[in-house]
Order: sequence, then C-alpha cells, then structure tokens
Amino acid sequence: MKTKFHNYAEEYFKHRNDIPSVFFEELAKRNIELSGSKVADIGAGPGFLSKALSGYGAIVDAVEPSEEFIEIGKKYVGKDDRINFTKGTAEKTGLDDDTYDIVFVMRAWQWFDSDKAAKEVRRILKPDGILVVADIGFKVANKMMKESMKIIKKSSKHEELKPAGSKEDSIQMINGFPVEWFSDWRHEKLNLEEFFKHEYKVKFTDQEWLGRLGTSSWLVSFKQKRMDKAMEKIAELLDTMDDEKKHKVPHVLNVAILKNKHK
Repeated sequence: MKTKFHNYAEEYFKHRNDIPSVFFEELAKRNIELSGSKVADIGAGPGFLSKALSGYGAIVDAVEPSEEFIEIGKKYVGKDDRINFTKGTAEKTGLDDDTYDIVFVMRAWQWFDSDKAAKEVRRILKPDGILVVADIGFKVANKMMKESMKIIKKSSKHEELKPAGSKEDSIQMINGFPVEWFSDWRHEKLNLEEFFKHEYKVKFTDQEWLGRLGTSSWLVSFKQKRMDKAMEKIAELLDTMDDEKKHKVPHVLNVAILKNKHK
C-alpha cells in the first residue's frame, strides 16, 4: 500500500522522532535482548528506530521503500557500521532466510499487505525469533486538539477522516490493532506472546504541534493547497491561545510481541 509520506520526508524527519524510552524499558523487562542481536527494522523511514536499536547494541538491517527516507536516514545514522539501509518492502525485503533474531515494525504495519508481510517476516526470522509490532498515536483529549481536528475535518471537503491504511477496513480492533492482523500472524505461526500498552503525555510548542499535524496521515493525503489552508487556520487558532505554555498531548504506545513457531 502506497503512502505519501515520502513527499514530506524532510518534515517527517524534523517532527516524528518521538519513540519513548519506555518502549525499550518494557522490552528489557521482557528479556528481549538487543545487544548483539541481528535485527530487521521494516518500514524504517529515516531510521529513528534503527539508530536507537544500534545504541542498544543491535546489528540492524533497515528496510525502507522510499529513496527519500533512505537518503535522509543514511545521513542521520552517519558512520554507524551496525546499521545498513536497504531498499525493499515488507512484502519483499530482499533479506536472507532464517537470519534475524528480532524483526521490528514501528508505526507501519497498516501500510503493508498484511498476509504477505506476515509470510515474509516468518521467512526471515530464525525459529523462535521475535516479531515486535508497535504503534504510537495521540489521543484527541483537550480543547486545542479538538479544535485542531475540527479544522482538519472541515478542510477535508466533508469526507470522513478515516483510520490510516488497513485500519480503515478492519471489522474490529484488538488493543488498537485490526483483528485481521492477528489472523495473518497466526496463519504464519507467529504466535502472540504478549501485548503491552503505555499512556503518556508529550509537550508541544505551537510550531511543534503544527509540524506533527503536518506529517499526519490525514494531512499528507490532502492536496497541497488544501493542506496549506488547513495549517494556516490551525496556526490562527493557536495564536488565540496562551503561547507561553506548551500543549500537553496524550499519547498511546501499543506493542504486540510475537514468536516464530514455524520450524
């Protein structure tokens, strides 16, 4: 499934490096060892997760279909010899069979062909290897956020703002993930071991909030003129509020941990 994030690669790089440290703390609590592990980061974008994983000692193959993101990612990680970027998709990574201790997918599974991606993950994972699928999103829970979303809805030509990617077509959600994903994972003998959730708040200045919204799946799908008008109206809204304080935006981290039981 194609996205338009690559058209905003520089903006995405500036405003979406927000993986909370608790993500890695929770993995450590569950004895998921990163140091020395061979890891695939699928849908790696500009390498935020890959760089963090390398910092914990992992050896990372960052798989990303967008040349724009790969170029930015290579500059971002610098001369880190534990990270290798490769152009590929979740459905066809180009990686070797039975090679990886852990496969990570951060904020990306909804953009995959789920059943094909599950098959590919099973192929590249070692027996008993781990798949970690994580999602991060904000909750619309205060006046500033509600008013921002009203502007986006009005700017969408009265079309319903739909969940991203395959989440739109799901008949049911389980802990924030479409039930269909669990079926695809189970079919490939990627057995769900555990699920954890963490809620937290992130502080945004006006400009940081504009940057975050400008790289949301809703706005990147707008035509440029419509997007610009929506952003102008949100900026006007923010000007009417107390700009000396940062906006506290509630976020949710959802993580599924699965094990490859295919022999």
